[in-house]
Amino acid sequence: MVNFTNKSMKLRILSIGLIVGLCCMLSYAAAGDETTNTEEKPLSQLEMRLQKKVSIDVSDVPIDVVIRQLAEQVDVDFIKSPKVTGNVTVTLTGVSVQEALQSILDVHGCSFIKGENVVRILSREEMPEISERLMTETFEIIYADVTEVVKALDKFKSAQGSVSSIQGTSHIIVTDTEGKVRDIATLIEKIDRITPQVLVEVRIYDVTCKDNLDLGIDWYAGRRTNYNSGGYPIDDSITVSKYGSDTYVSSITDPSIIAGFSAGTNKTATTTDGYLRFGLLNDHIDLNAQLRAELESIDAKLLANPRIMVLDNETALFDIVTEHPYVERTITGATVTETVKFKNVGIKLGVTPHVTRDGMVRMHILPEFGVVISQVQVATSNVPVVDTRKVDTIALVEDNHTVVLGGLRKKDTTQQINKVPLLGDVPILGRFFRFEGESTIITELVVFITPKIITQPILTETEQQALDMTEFDGPKPNNTKAEDEELKK
Repeated sequence: MVNFTNKSMKLRILSIGLIVGLCCMLSYAAAGDETTNTEEKPLSQLEMRLQKKVSIDVSDVPIDVVIRQLAEQVDVDFIKSPKVTGNVTVTLTGVSVQEALQSILDVHGCSFIKGENVVRILSREEMPEISERLMTETFEIIYADVTEVVKALDKFKSAQGSVSSIQGTSHIIVTDTEGKVRDIATLIEKIDRITPQVLVEVRIYDVTCKDNLDLGIDWYAGRRTNYNSGGYPIDDSITVSKYGSDTYVSSITDPSIIAGFSAGTNKTATTTDGYLRFGLLNDHIDLNAQLRAELESIDAKLLANPRIMVLDNETALFDIVTEHPYVERTITGATVTETVKFKNVGIKLGVTPHVTRDGMVRMHILPEFGVVISQVQVATSNVPVVDTRKVDTIALVEDNHTVVLGGLRKKDTTQQINKVPLLGDVPILGRFFRFEGESTIITELVVFITPKIITQPILTETEQQALDMTEFDGPKPNNTKAEDEELKK
């Protein structure tokens, strides 16, 4: 029984050994087939000849002659384009024909193409384009405007490339050659960055300068009396006091004689800053004269103080206008059509800031100011006449500094002369019977613009306080008594 078992074990071991040996032989055969299949393709006759070593030493020899010498050494046929010209100076020893030919043609801006039996030598312009593999890449635009990026890349892509965008997710899809896609990725990395912001604060002042003058004598003279010019008594007892004491007691006079000249103009009457007054008073005569003059007054009024934050290279607009309606009539034959239109009058300001590399702000400023000075009657409508002042300028300002725009001024001058006929024209003495007034009003709009580069947009303490004042708890439900009783249950 034991012997049989040992024999069975030996047979089994022998069978396993045969199977393993057969598997190894099959694997070796398969490996041999694979090695045979992966062998490199043998070189062609032309490629073998181009690998032959040659030597050449020439100085300022036409390239045609050099190519002919190389061709004779290795027995290769070359065809040269007429555009390949020039002289060659070269010394080569023991290099392959292909390397020698490539080195000579590189210097002359040319190249060659290997065929089956012939080598063609062409200029760079004649070389056929080698098509690159197309690939598709998706880019996410975070800061820049997707539409503007697509417009820029559409001009940057190759002829066979395409650029599209997905507005909902701010992604763009680029399909182009591998080289172009790499260049586009580099370009997007540079342009898709955080855009600087500029806080533009504007103060617009209306500065008015008034220069008024009244020059002349405004006098009154007459007999002291208690009767008016009509002869009726004014008071039964008139006592003239001076410095608190009755100086002219019983100074009543009966004659009804009165005369006067009040010729002052109204240039300084309401706002007299300085005057000179003199007179003479006794029992019988009352003479009073006054000289008025106002030199200058300046008044500044803040018209607007807007503040707005704007992106770099974008335009901030400030409009503070009033619409003035007027009727425009259109006559076509016997048909009259009236249309109500409006003229915008007020303050308009456009500011386009650009942040420079050194932290300064370049601003394109366009202020416009309009004032209604009169109205013209046209048909059945009053058309406003608008006085408009505009400025278009570019300024370079440091961060948080102020640029001032002035010169938007208007000057109005009026003159007035009041005089007594005949007496006011008498030489020298006529000055006592003539009053001259002159008024000059100069209005000027002054604009102060302060740009501030914002790196971290946060509210200032004052702005936060103003924001807190606008907060409210919101509407609260107002329940009826029945609803309140229901909620208590």
